[in-house]
Amino acid sequence: MSARPRSKAPVPPRVRAEFDRGEHNALVAGDDMYFVMERGTDVHVITSACPHRGGPLHLGEVEDDRLRCPWHGSFFPVGRLCDRAHPSVRVGDAVTVYLPATDHSPVPVHTMVRAGVNAA
Repeated sequence: MSARPRSKAPVPPRVRAEFDRGEHNALVAGDDMYFVMERGTDVHVITSACPHRGGPLHLGEVEDDRLRCPWHGSFFPVGRLCDRAHPSVRVGDAVTVYLPATDHSPVPVHTMVRAGVNAA
């Protein structure tokens, strides 16, 4: 009896976005916001919506390497958020990230981000 080949999960379509980290600290694509979190020399582009209630994580405070949701106060380990970040590459201030494809192209924005990010 031969083994059945495993079916691979379909890879969701992604769109490439580029921005200058010196000028922008967030991206907006349709109704979705993504923010930049820096850990050491690494840059992580993270979905801003809290998984519990959709709160704006980019407005949260980092305390003891945990990000507090501003809506309901739950903490998220920064390491875990960074592990779930969208694929990105930083060369100098130029950041390239691959976000889930939507009907709207990602637009870099400068927003007041408190989640461990210095506003550019």
